[in-house]
Amino acid sequence: MSGPQWVALIAIVVLYVLLLGDWFHRAWVALGLALALVLSQTVSPATAFHSIDWNTIFLLAGMMIFVAYLGDAGLFVLLGRWAKSYARGKPWRLLGVFYVITAVVSAFLDNVTTILLLSPILIQAAEEMGVDPVPLLMVEVVASNIGGMGTLIGDPPNILIGTAANLSFTEFTTFLGPAAVGILVLLALLLPRYVKMAPAAPIQSRDDADDARPIARRRLLALLGVLVLMLAGFVLQRQLGVPVGYIALFGALVATVIAGSLGRHWWRRVDYGTLGFFIGVFVLVGALESSGLIHYVAGWLLIPGLGPWLPFLLFLGSAIFSALLDNVPLVAALIPVLAHMVAQDPHFGVELWVAVAMGAALGGNATVIGASANVVAQGLALERGYPLSFARYARFGLKTAGFTALLGLAYLAIRF
Repeated sequence: MSGPQWVALIAIVVLYVLLLGDWFHRAWVALGLALALVLSQTVSPATAFHSIDWNTIFLLAGMMIFVAYLGDAGLFVLLGRWAKSYARGKPWRLLGVFYVITAVVSAFLDNVTTILLLSPILIQAAEEMGVDPVPLLMVEVVASNIGGMGTLIGDPPNILIGTAANLSFTEFTTFLGPAAVGILVLLALLLPRYVKMAPAAPIQSRDDADDARPIARRRLLALLGVLVLMLAGFVLQRQLGVPVGYIALFGALVATVIAGSLGRHWWRRVDYGTLGFFIGVFVLVGALESSGLIHYVAGWLLIPGLGPWLPFLLFLGSAIFSALLDNVPLVAALIPVLAHMVAQDPHFGVELWVAVAMGAALGGNATVIGASANVVAQGLALERGYPLSFARYARFGLKTAGFTALLGLAYLAIRF
């Protein structure tokens, strides 16, 4: 390999090491390495800029703003109240209703945001029943990751894959939606064997500002109407010829107008850390591609006779690595490799993209660091005084990921 290829490879290895060590915020890690590649002339400033997928950045930013306004209007508080009412004090019924709500909401909204908004309500409901909320939180994380797997906008890796593979919202959902629904249903049958309810000291009532917050019903109905139009735009995106990022930004703009005075500081609704992380990763992947390293790796994978087994190998490989590392940089690094392979060999098609999307989502359930939603849930549990260690989550996550990975392999075999 040439000098630039070695530099790009070292940069991606350093990225993974620093992410695993969690010594710095992941946005500073990715942006710092991207800047180092530009300053070392491994990648030119122009190439770095053009390697950023602005459609993905716009989609993420637009959905962040829009979801924040939905939360302000009380959508997630309303869902939480309904769930607690439906559960009627029964922990297993509470687990079931949050399992369904989380999976459905995560299919249409970012799963990290879903966990942030629903988990406090779930924890409070479990406390009121005298049940340890940690097992319920772990199930909620799994439901979020699998539910988000089913649509183009449900999980950040999906956005990357759908954009790179030129898959519309409808096409992506056609391939991944049935898999997500089937896996969720079959996994639900085994949850009583995987989940052990443990008693916790019941509380009379914990002051919870979110749960007590009033619902802005008119504003919420208006925002839900905008959400329906946005989803219609995602479905008809190819016919409209409008990128999904612009549709999301338009929805965020309309939501800001509906919010009135609450929309004055709309820029505070954006998670700049997440956007910075994505921008840095895009530049890193651009360096891998411009240096020729992607071509080198793709040529190594195009082994004669490996073709029929390649989707299964990609699925297993992405699942295993996603269990050990955050699945976003993994998918970002794989995308140009897959694009090169599809261009070089006409026998390969959408099955490679589907395999990686499924592997990243299902493998991310194995450990507490496998996906961003897992890390967020762990932080929320710790804030409430409930330890959710790596080992405790792994005892549940490894069994769940193993079972769902078998289902994923079966789906690939049947579907393709």
